[in-house]
Amino acid sequence: MSPISSDSVGTATVLQAEFERLAAEWKQETEHLSSVVAIAKHRAYQEIIGMGNEAIPFILRDLEESSSQWFWALRSIAGESPVRPEDRGDVDAMTAAWLDWGRRKLYI
Repeated sequence: MSPISSDSVGTATVLQAEFERLAAEWKQETEHLSSVVAIAKHRAYQEIIGMGNEAIPFILRDLEESSSQWFWALRSIAGESPVRPEDRGDVDAMTAAWLDWGRRKLYI
């Protein structure tokens, strides 16, 4: 097993900073919206989705702390959803399902 290089640590730090900047922008500009579609179509949210798998740990940590509407992004990036059909719309159950998924997949 090779040690973690300073380059990979630096890249992770840059990615986290970019995620945090985009997430803050997204939250501020969509906090008044009730439409999940409008929230998910926001430019900053779409840029986070564009970060791909590397964004998943950041999204899951934020989901754990804030219960923000990250479900669309997670499903888009992961290509799957651990949420049971009967739990759709139940934010607490959806959050728990995604956090359990993240632990199983070693994202958190």
